[in-house]
Amino acid sequence: MLSDWLHSKRMKYISFAVLLFLLMGGIYVYTHRGGQGVKKAEVRPAVKVVTLVRQDMMKRIVLSGETVPKASVDISPKYAGRIAEVAVDLGDAVSLGDVLLRQDTKDVSISIGENRAGSAQAAAEAVTSRAEYDAGTMKAQSDYENALTTYERYQQLFDEGAVSRQDRDDRYRAMMEAKAALEGLTSQSVGGRPAVIAGKEAAAEKARYAVEALTNQQADMTLLSPLSGIVSYRRAEAGEWATAGEKLLTVVDTSELYLDCQVAEQDVGILQEGMSLDVSIDSLGESVKGTIRYISPAMDADTHAYKVRLVLTDPAAQIRGGMFGRTEVTAMQKKDVLLLPKMAVIDHNGKKLVYVVDDDGRAEEVPVTLGVSNDEMVEIRSGLAAGERAAVTNLSKLKNGMVVEVKD
Repeated sequence: MLSDWLHSKRMKYISFAVLLFLLMGGIYVYTHRGGQGVKKAEVRPAVKVVTLVRQDMMKRIVLSGETVPKASVDISPKYAGRIAEVAVDLGDAVSLGDVLLRQDTKDVSISIGENRAGSAQAAAEAVTSRAEYDAGTMKAQSDYENALTTYERYQQLFDEGAVSRQDRDDRYRAMMEAKAALEGLTSQSVGGRPAVIAGKEAAAEKARYAVEALTNQQADMTLLSPLSGIVSYRRAEAGEWATAGEKLLTVVDTSELYLDCQVAEQDVGILQEGMSLDVSIDSLGESVKGTIRYISPAMDADTHAYKVRLVLTDPAAQIRGGMFGRTEVTAMQKKDVLLLPKMAVIDHNGKKLVYVVDDDGRAEEVPVTLGVSNDEMVEIRSGLAAGERAAVTNLSKLKNGMVVEVKD
């Protein structure tokens, strides 16, 4: 009975082991079934490729900016004063030299009259002084000559013992006093003219200059248009007080309109003066012809760009200063270079790489050296050759040596 029990227990163990083996074998077969088929049916990344060719690199430059008139001049008074008349209104057409505004000149007119009278008085005093000087000089000269003759006669009489020394000395003092009086008149000169006359004449000249300055001031208080154009700003009314330098009016010359643009350093070399372009005015929805008239010879220190000015050759009447305009220039940037789309180049740890796809569909990483570029294309200077194919899509899924599926 014991042997039967042991035999029964052994059979249970054997049965359990067989069942466990079969279970494990089933799990292994289940988990590994079809493994070779999966490897064979592995999905390949689908990529698009481009074939490298040598061609001219073209570049498209967008020029944009605001329209500006030929000239815009602010009108400000040179002197403070009350406004007597404003002769123009907003939108008025004016010509060069037209009266725009007049200031009250009553006080200036009075000052001119006073200084003109002062000038006349000073001139008259100068004439009187000259006459008095000439008369005084002649008298002093005569007195000196008489005193000298008298002294010489007394000197001779003294030598002969006919007069006393006192009489001779008195005549000597009289002669010296007459001489001093004459020299006092003739020795005081300024620029070769007697000082008293020079002073009077200088006062007369100063008064004349004052009259001239006030006359000019009076003329300057009538503000004239410095150019032909349109009055685009007015902030002045008769009776108001205007300070010197205050902006009262603006005259704009719209006989020519320009489009001023800022161009980057890498683009300015493509542009040339005289280029004819179509300029689109956004707010009007129309285009006009424009010609590049000016390219700045130096970079602007503030904007780090170059100023380019286009003259609008036939602007529409609706175009005004300050409107936004744009145009495009397409020009050859570099001749006969190997080109590749920028999207085909990846940056890996500072290296520029391209996946080259061979005829068997295998993608290989190739380091390249880049050259100039435009908005879409880049020059390949080394690493690739014309005729090779480069992947341009699905680059993030590619690995070196991976087989890919090339899509058209």
